Amino acid sequence: MRASLLVLAAGWLLVACVAHAAHPLVTEDAGTQGAGNAELESGFSWTRDGDYRSFVFQPQLSWGLFPALDLIVAPSWLRNHTTEEGTARGRGDTLLDAKWRFHEDGPLSLALRAGFLFPTGANSPGLSNGKPSSHALLAASFDAAPLAVHGNLGYTRGPSLPGLRRDLYHVSAAAVFTANGNLAFAADVGFDSNPDTAQKSWPGTLLLGVIYTLRPGLDVDAGYQIRLNDAAPARQWLAGITYRWAPGTNPDAASALRRRAEVRRGALRVRASPKPERRRLRRRHFL
Repeated sequence: MRASLLVLAAGWLLVACVAHAAHPLVTEDAGTQGAGNAELESGFSWTRDGDYRSFVFQPQLSWGLFPALDLIVAPSWLRNHTTEEGTARGRGDTLLDAKWRFHEDGPLSLALRAGFLFPTGANSPGLSNGKPSSHALLAASFDAAPLAVHGNLGYTRGPSLPGLRRDLYHVSAAAVFTANGNLAFAADVGFDSNPDTAQKSWPGTLLLGVIYTLRPGLDVDAGYQIRLNDAAPARQWLAGITYRWAPGTNPDAASALRRRAEVRRGALRVRASPKPERRRLRRRHFL
């Protein structure tokens, strides 16, 4: 019974963590899409830890409702395997979030992302526990091109299940360095509360990744994550593709999309332009 609960918790946390960041990072940035703009991230992850194997596919659609407010939906599909429990595969739970960038001052931005994880998946170990949960995350970004730095503090209120903690906390930080106009390198380190009430050690991970821009508005990425202590999964591989668009795009919107992609990767250097104009453009960027 306890093994089933831990497999369930592992799958649940994988979905929540993968969905909270620009792929392949764990750490969320403070950027928003801008009114009327959209972003679709299709993320894949493969996790191994002893006899535990997991695959997660999680597309995430972000829509800019207002310049500083996004609506986000992220369904999931999982495949989990252990020697004891066998293999479980199928639809996982779905995240429904809102993200509000409430502060911007030069290179510094702050945002709050919060929402719910809805039990849309099969009620099976590693897929869903059939109960909703809520979460909130504070994100800070500092854009000092060609380097962008992000930090997160997060909280999740999970369902009441025997042997598992309800109150879970998250802390992480990431750095993204843009080598040229198309290629960026990323490093991400994070720690999370252990969902197992019998364990006190917070699982810690280190992720190294690369993001390549095929063309403006279209990125591909890959990452490799290792554990910093025995409480975390031994290793994880990640890959993804991100597409951004603006329905009814005009030349000004197309230019804004290109600049948002640059800022998201820490590639935009501040040009000699009046401060009000620079702030107007930055409010509509991706980070």
